[in-house]
Amino acid sequence: MESTDVIIVGAGPAGLALAISLARFNVHSVLLEKELEITQDPRGVYLTNDAVRILWDLGLGDCLEQIGHEPPTVSFHTSSFANPPFHMLDAFGSDGFWQALPNAILHVQPMLESAMRQKVIESPLCDLRCGCKVVGKQQDRDSPIIEYEDQNGVSRTIKGSFVVGADGKKGIVRKHFLEASAGIKQVNGSYRYDETWVAANLKFTVPMPETHPEFPLWKFGFTPEAVYDLFWPQGWHFCSPPGKATAAGRFGPYSERLWRHEFAQDDWNDSMNAEELLWENITPMITRKKDSSGKPSPCGEVTYPRDCINILRCRPYRFTHKVVNKWYDDRTILIGDAAHVFPPFGGQGIASGFRDAHQLAWRISLLQHLPKSDKEVRDRLLGAWARERHQGVKDAAALTSMNGRLCNQGNDIFFWLFRWYSWIVEHIPIMPRAPDPMSAAETRGYKPVIDGFFSTEFGGGGRLAQIYVESNRQPPMLSDRLIRHTDTVMTLLVIGTGDYKSLVAEARASVRAVNLDQSVLSENSIRVFTPDTPSTHGDNTIEAYFPTPTQKLTDMGVTIKQGYSASNYLRRFKPTTKFVIARPDFYTFALADNKEELVECLKKLRACLQGAS
Repeated sequence: MESTDVIIVGAGPAGLALAISLARFNVHSVLLEKELEITQDPRGVYLTNDAVRILWDLGLGDCLEQIGHEPPTVSFHTSSFANPPFHMLDAFGSDGFWQALPNAILHVQPMLESAMRQKVIESPLCDLRCGCKVVGKQQDRDSPIIEYEDQNGVSRTIKGSFVVGADGKKGIVRKHFLEASAGIKQVNGSYRYDETWVAANLKFTVPMPETHPEFPLWKFGFTPEAVYDLFWPQGWHFCSPPGKATAAGRFGPYSERLWRHEFAQDDWNDSMNAEELLWENITPMITRKKDSSGKPSPCGEVTYPRDCINILRCRPYRFTHKVVNKWYDDRTILIGDAAHVFPPFGGQGIASGFRDAHQLAWRISLLQHLPKSDKEVRDRLLGAWARERHQGVKDAAALTSMNGRLCNQGNDIFFWLFRWYSWIVEHIPIMPRAPDPMSAAETRGYKPVIDGFFSTEFGGGGRLAQIYVESNRQPPMLSDRLIRHTDTVMTLLVIGTGDYKSLVAEARASVRAVNLDQSVLSENSIRVFTPDTPSTHGDNTIEAYFPTPTQKLTDMGVTIKQGYSASNYLRRFKPTTKFVIARPDFYTFALADNKEELVECLKKLRACLQGAS
């Protein structure tokens, strides 16, 4: 019988992210995808926050400009995006999450999946099989076996160490394999929302004087691009009642001229015509009665030409928030939409699937490579993953809920008070600022989680910031590469100034003394970070990484966001921290102030990975 390390059912964004992540740790996977080709209808369009960082970590950073664009703003309007916004988020130009990357990407999902599939195809550790229908699951002692029909209808079986269901909210892994046998189902999450919306993808052509000579704005000096920008404004837009709650905006590369338009239709029934409802909703929004100064238009009402709007898709969807009551059973695990679903108010659907995969891969790697990986170790690793992801989904739901309230309820008294306080803070510097909920969750990380895979005693569970670093041997790069380019799962960061040679010696001695398995942490996975630029005439036997000067980055053509600071990297540690045990998913296991504490932290790490005696 054919065998592999991990069988991934479903080759959507979450399944692909898991395969690429596993390959980094030398874990082989087979992806079974029921469709022969990528579905060309864009579904999710918004990637937010650390989802962008994860894509960079997977080696896809260079292709993001080809699949989407960073939104300049998120605007909240009353009734229509033709009206001035009552609130605008323009934080996308700042480094509010301390990750030195775009804070969000409005992307085309088929383009994203195509880029990810190319990474999978290029890897000898990934085997993508399309047109494969999974039909059954068996168990051979400790190994799950998947039965499937290939694209030619031939029945096949494959054995793995793990099965991961990444096959969506109605996928076979949860609905048919785990619901009956393990009682695993999706239940209401922390954000209670359950409504029907109509979702449409539109593609535009731009009217030209040659194609639409009677269009009235030509005589007022409008260019075709100015017309496009007037009727289809940049950024993302939430429109609240009166009228139907609406979420809309451009997505994908600007050159594609794509627009997502979603609106609430609480009374939906199958006798309704989704396209007729779309035109009813959108026509007032693409009709202009006033000029840019607010004065009545001298040419009367002007509507964007309907023959320049191509409807790619228009259909109803049930928007809700659900999460599984259990994330895994034995060696069968759920990620992505198979584990949770979100309404589209926060861009958290695909993003949460990426987090599931990215944070699961290194745990599976340990379970595959540790010399003693029994059920106790498996439950400790996967249980901690499930608890952390439960918190992550809760944080994502909180953001979704906030945007959902603005979209569905509008500028109510709650938000009026929030905006009033924000105005006071802006004009009175001594007033404490209300923390942005996303930035607060980013800074907090998984610290609230009980029994996560980190040491609470030694300050673990926080999120690593990211800056640009370099060494006397390496050109500027993002600091996540310090924990990516090692042969072990964990990385030991040594933080020192001046003479850090003694700290490195202490780190090496501590690693030798605790004697962790070489797949976990070794002397070769020690990295040195110093906030100061080392002398080129000093000891070059130890490679130290230091912040790249901002001017140097600017000269290289790197976009520096407002609020970017090299000091951000250390600001999430204590001032006395000398050693950081870093996980590969951007979180910390433990922080230590000295050699004695480091030894204790390493012992705790070893204890987490030891099986029953």
